[in-house]
Amino acid sequence: MTLTRSLPTQHASGLPLIDERRIAAGRFARNADGTARPGVLPGHTNPLVTGRASMGYDIAVFNAVTTRTSAGAEEIANDGVVTVATTAAPGANSRIDVIWVRSQFVVAGDANNDVVFGVTQGVAGAIPAKPSIPAGALEFATATIPSTATTTLSSGVVITQTHPFTAAAGGCVLLRNQAEQDAWTPQSGQEAFRLDTQQRLVYMPNATTPGWFHVGGKPADGGAVTISAGSAGFQAGTPAPLLKIQNGRYYLEGTFVNSVGATFGAGSAYIVGSIPASSAPLVERRVPISTNGPMAVSLIIATTGVLSLVTHQAFTGTASFVLDAASWADKKL
Repeated sequence: MTLTRSLPTQHASGLPLIDERRIAAGRFARNADGTARPGVLPGHTNPLVTGRASMGYDIAVFNAVTTRTSAGAEEIANDGVVTVATTAAPGANSRIDVIWVRSQFVVAGDANNDVVFGVTQGVAGAIPAKPSIPAGALEFATATIPSTATTTLSSGVVITQTHPFTAAAGGCVLLRNQAEQDAWTPQSGQEAFRLDTQQRLVYMPNATTPGWFHVGGKPADGGAVTISAGSAGFQAGTPAPLLKIQNGRYYLEGTFVNSVGATFGAGSAYIVGSIPASSAPLVERRVPISTNGPMAVSLIIATTGVLSLVTHQAFTGTASFVLDAASWADKKL
């Protein structure tokens, strides 16, 4: 059926499992295909999985969303520390354990309707491979177990928190790093917060170049600014030139100087350096910039990323040039 029964329901046979799972899916962040994003909800204990003085793992308090099939979602919670066992360390080399949780349903072929924790052990090797976990399971963490381990607190045991985060529909999803950001294609307008860079992002599939765009938090790195000496002896000043992106605009900051007493002709252009072409403006930008010299100066930012200086009157000598006035819209928008 395409239309679910309501929740709550007064239907004599109650609410079918698939209906309740479909309703639950609408409460959480969505992938581009409309399915719910599985993961741990914010506010959980961190780290979620820790070692203990035995061959087992402690799983802390959490609330999470699992997706047993693409047709819906399940909400689960753990209100106290639970220990899950693993097997003894391998006789040689090391292996990778994956710690997970999974919702079960008899109608889906499971033995019962309980939610279960599990640990899947990989095959030991000099470079151990990460094993696959059961379909519908939500990965919490991985642990590398060397042959010398007698407990999961032993020297050489490395536990890495790998669980994805999710959020209520319309909420901001936490992402650990660039790899997690690149791996997720959400619905239009979804916001995310990068834990490593402290940046807030929004996903825009209808932008000129679809993808994630900076909307808040710390500015993002826009790429390296290269200063070319050229005929005027240009070099980085203090502070050195930086290119940042924030709220859909690129910004140049910092200073550069000409280290020799060069002669600047009125109206002549002198190549200063470059920025990445991917960060350059859609159309050429000409921006007045400040200098400590007795002349009016403009900076040209070409669509190729080449930076050029234009002096509006002749000048011979050395000067410092300030980039803080230069900005332009992100052409990928």
